[in-house]
Amino acid sequence: MTTFFIDTSAVAKRYLLEAGSTWVRSWIEPGAGHVIVIADLTPVEMFSVLARKRRENTLSASDLTIAQTDFLGHVEREYLSVSLDAPLLTQARILVNLYPLRALDATQLAAALRFTTMLGEPITFVSADNNLLAAAAAEGFATDNPLLHP
Repeated sequence: MTTFFIDTSAVAKRYLLEAGSTWVRSWIEPGAGHVIVIADLTPVEMFSVLARKRRENTLSASDLTIAQTDFLGHVEREYLSVSLDAPLLTQARILVNLYPLRALDATQLAAALRFTTMLGEPITFVSADNNLLAAAAAEGFATDNPLLHP
């Protein structure tokens, strides 16, 4: 059993057919027996990704509804979620000074750091964003990129 912290770029591959989707689906399904952790901001980011795909006409209206419904069900039943609070956002502010991260990426990394502190065990940080992966590695995480598993 592995514990994975996944950002939105990784979790989206469960719901959209993209490079890395087969790999993500191989370990994210409950039957694989892994622990999947997300940040509380991931649902907002995920809905943004899906809405953008819909606006670009690469996702039908019915597929949008199915993906949103499936995702919310998985958030409720399958994923552990790290709450956002003032100390976590303070940590994100520190991270943007240390690494070339966007605000939400720093918040994702801060959430992973929080979870690691709570768990006291190593976790694997999964993202399709190389800057975020480099920062996660610098913070001591094992990392993986779905794009390396086409």
